Amino acid sequence: MANDVETGVAEPNEAVDASTQASDGAFSIRDAARGAPHGRIDRFMVLGRLGEGGMGTVFLGQDLQLDRKVAIKLLHGGASQVSHARLVREAQAMAKLSHPNVVAVYDVGRHNGQVWIAMEYVPGETLGAWVRAKERGQREILANWIAAGHGLAAIHAAGLIHRDIKPSNIMIGRHGAVYMVDWGLARPYLDPSASTSALREALTAASEPDWLRDMAPLGGGTPAFIAPEQARDEPPTPASDIFALGAVLYFILTGQGPFHDDSPERALERARACDYPLPSQLRSDISPALEAIVLRAMSADPRRRHADAEELGAALTRYLRDGGWDFTELTVPAGTYVLRQGEAADAAYIIVDGRCEVSREENGQTRVLRIMEAGEVFGETAILAGSPRTASVKALSDLTLYAIRGEVFTREVGNWNPLVAQFVKTLALRAGEEG
Repeated sequence: MANDVETGVAEPNEAVDASTQASDGAFSIRDAARGAPHGRIDRFMVLGRLGEGGMGTVFLGQDLQLDRKVAIKLLHGGASQVSHARLVREAQAMAKLSHPNVVAVYDVGRHNGQVWIAMEYVPGETLGAWVRAKERGQREILANWIAAGHGLAAIHAAGLIHRDIKPSNIMIGRHGAVYMVDWGLARPYLDPSASTSALREALTAASEPDWLRDMAPLGGGTPAFIAPEQARDEPPTPASDIFALGAVLYFILTGQGPFHDDSPERALERARACDYPLPSQLRSDISPALEAIVLRAMSADPRRRHADAEELGAALTRYLRDGGWDFTELTVPAGTYVLRQGEAADAAYIIVDGRCEVSREENGQTRVLRIMEAGEVFGETAILAGSPRTASVKALSDLTLYAIRGEVFTREVGNWNPLVAQFVKTLALRAGEEG
């Protein structure tokens, strides 16, 4: 699981985005005074500062009308027109959504000429910080990633693309809730097949001025996680967000973004070419089944990626349900030996359909031990005992089998409770000695 820096390349405003909600709400008087506006922002009493970056500061506030805590993102004095427009666009994008995995926006306005946005306060930490804080089980981490994917699905259903998905833009709340945050680069998805008038109407509805639309880069994003088409300044699509969500999964598994580099220019160059090491090249213990999910999500060709965030999440859900076991379906003709006595054990099998015979050579004679049918398992004893096959298995009819490679089987048993794993291995040794 992730244990390294998140990106190696940070945007100027990443600090404020990453720390938007990352606090337990406890502040000293000095914290509250440093950089905080005096007293109030509109109807919100300022309680303290949550974070600060190149673009602005995020404060903890109290809504004096509704009596609830809020997070208030306030631009720095003298911020550019671009920054003002970006924050307004963020508020507009968030206001379109109501979803348990998307932070809610409450209000937007100006304070002494500075744009502010008041949003749901989520005490917690970013996904990147949460993963690095302590050792966590793979199932727990992947379940939170799936929840973030539900938030992305809601974003796409609203006709938006996020354009900057990364570990610091996914929040883990104090009570385990997961949120997709930082909407400053979000924009409507402009389908290239739509008519020119439809595109113009969509842009107008988004209240995005010409000078902002024309700004480079068109794709947005963070170099270590950006989709290749975004890095090439091509118009992003929902598939670009799917790539970035897959890149977050890559980070969870390996500890770094796929295009991690100390140089933003080199990171972007690698992103344009979709040049990243396989997860298994960085961590040898990554399941091939899990790696296959990551690689599809991060395909260079957007058409080869998962169709949407729900399909990607469903693939990972199946992986968790099946325990990550990498099964291969085999068909064995009648009369064929599946395995022979004395061979090295390289796989275990589950019978899906058909019948087979288990036999053993003893004193020059063949003794049939039993007949196996659909639902039965064979081949696992020799793997667990680390010994050659003690019997042969021959198909009596055409067989359909699920096979799992020996190294995968051993790895998965190794993930069990150590005492349980030892019991299982001991039983396998005894079975081999007795039978």
